[in-house]
Amino acid sequence: MGSDPLFEDDDQPEILEDEPVFNRPWRPRYGIATIMFATALLSVVFVMGHLMLNEDDNGLLPKRFAFLFVTLAAPMLLVSFLSIGREVMRFLQKHRQGEQRRNSR
Repeated sequence: MGSDPLFEDDDQPEILEDEPVFNRPWRPRYGIATIMFATALLSVVFVMGHLMLNEDDNGLLPKRFAFLFVTLAAPMLLVSFLSIGREVMRFLQKHRQGEQRRNSR
């Protein structure tokens, strides 16, 4: 405060606002779906690393094949399954709404 020519109301007292008090406990901003997605994503990343680094060929298929499958084919299959599942859910939802409209008449 003082006589500053840039501010006309410099003689007014400074208004101090109270800091907001949050009484409720901290809650995470993510749900179970986010946790499941992160878990699946991290597990795929670690499986890819494990299959890439360990080349034991004593199984039915070599681990290099499993690495290639997980890195190249699995993402496309996952997106395809999710897309098909979403379309099925939309179809079922529209079907249920149609039944409710017919029953309400």
